[in-house]
Amino acid sequence: MQRLVILGAGGNSPGVIDAIEAINALDPGNPRYRIEGILDDIPDNLGRVVHGCKVLGTIAQARTLADCRFVNGISSVASFRLMPEIVRRTAIDAARFETIVHPRATIASSARIGRGSVVLAGSVLCPDCAVGDHVIILQNSSVNHDARVGDFATLSAGVTVLGHVEIERNAFVGGGASIAPRVRIGESALVGLGSVVIHDVSAGSVVAGNPAREIPNSRYALRGA
Repeated sequence: MQRLVILGAGGNSPGVIDAIEAINALDPGNPRYRIEGILDDIPDNLGRVVHGCKVLGTIAQARTLADCRFVNGISSVASFRLMPEIVRRTAIDAARFETIVHPRATIASSARIGRGSVVLAGSVLCPDCAVGDHVIILQNSSVNHDARVGDFATLSAGVTVLGHVEIERNAFVGGGASIAPRVRIGESALVGLGSVVIHDVSAGSVVAGNPAREIPNSRYALRGA
């Protein structure tokens, strides 16, 4: 049984834990994983119990857990651009990150999923799509044919990514958003909740609405991008 540690005690961690428990339930007599706990850098979270899993310490303590593999559950509107730094802070080899796919997700045989990514229940990866490393895809999202989702990107719940879309590294797509075919979402961009995106989104920018329009004065816009 593989020992597993989750990074982050926030809102994504219960979904990640649920996916791991569902994988174990496929063969109750021979479960695949044992969750050792959670690592989180927020001091108030130390010792907290999330969905039955205790916060053991900080992200930097990952290097002391020699027999464990890891999965990242940290991503929110406030933190998504920190994902590469959080993973770097673990100071562990990339091979020690586990890819977690909920059994109730649907993955085409020709779809590709990178190392350390998470795909939660009800999500669909269609033929010939590609998902990078450390990507978080929450419940009931779909990535259609020939779409590309870059490393460290996040698709929140209920997102629809249509064919030939390019979502670049570290972008965040808010819940219920829809991305039209052949649109490019730039690196570290933020697509707001429920948006309908029919034009390319520039790197570091924030868009929202139907149709989505840039919000240049948003506090989440990346200045100088």
